[in-house]
Amino acid sequence: MIRSVFGRLPPVARRDTRVAELSDENARLKQQLASGEQLTRPSYRARIHAERRLRALGVEMGVPSTSVIRHGKFYVYDLARSHGFDVPEQFAQWDDPADIAWNALPDLVVIKSAHSSTSRGVLPLRRTDAGWEVITRDQVMTTEELTATLTDLVETGRARPPFAAEEFLDQDESGGRLPIDVRALTFYGEVPLVALRRPLEHGNKQTTSWRYVDRRGADVLDEHPSLVVDQTIPVPTALEELCETASRLSVAIRAPFSRIDMYRIGDRGVFGEVTPRPGGPQWFGQEVDIRLGEAWERALIRLARDVANGMSPDPEFGPGRRAEHR
Repeated sequence: MIRSVFGRLPPVARRDTRVAELSDENARLKQQLASGEQLTRPSYRARIHAERRLRALGVEMGVPSTSVIRHGKFYVYDLARSHGFDVPEQFAQWDDPADIAWNALPDLVVIKSAHSSTSRGVLPLRRTDAGWEVITRDQVMTTEELTATLTDLVETGRARPPFAAEEFLDQDESGGRLPIDVRALTFYGEVPLVALRRPLEHGNKQTTSWRYVDRRGADVLDEHPSLVVDQTIPVPTALEELCETASRLSVAIRAPFSRIDMYRIGDRGVFGEVTPRPGGPQWFGQEVDIRLGEAWERALIRLARDVANGMSPDPEFGPGRRAEHR
């Protein structure tokens, strides 16, 4: 009932209430950031927190998103490809999960939604005699169960079509191991930190480990307050080349910060996705937090300078663009 009454408040009252909440949360954040001297320094964590809250406020006020991902994952695929990234091969797309031609798919495949967050709307699958096994999970589903699962995601707003069938990026040609994510934190051309993520089970954060390195592969963190750091995770070959491609793409996105996810499969550098506001814990300790905060501030200056000099603020496709996004 309280929620219903709140929803009937005039838009201005809702805005003022939200702004007050934002101020309170920022005050709590400042308390968590320790001493008053530290608060005068740039903070990556504070920036991420502010971006999330501003995005939430914009949604409530009906302000459209300016992020490149508003166009969907497959639009971003076109953008990444045009700047030198390989992208996963797509076999087909469907607007309705009920139309997915399961029998025509290869035995290893990933079903992916154009609009979803975290692992929602993404299913790595392997065909078995009993149906489709969700890779790394002891779970086999029939085509009817898979269709119902995807339909439920659409109806509850956790994923939006179209859905695509993509190649499964096989880390070691075993057909049952998820690839290691190479997540570059990019600041309009600068890549000061790369998070290597090794998932052991799809969608299970409890079985995931991390390694944090710079673009040359040197370790940046020995531990994390809430995540498992494993410095045995292999640094991908040609990491510097991956980061250089991510750097170009981050400039083309026209945002001061983007997390660009990639994979190294054999000799392929494969694009994953772009995340403008990463979820989960984003605290890497005071030293790294300040370093990333300073990178964010430098990115803001460079972006503002380029726009002032006549650069379009819209995403820029490179010379490798193949076709307009459908």
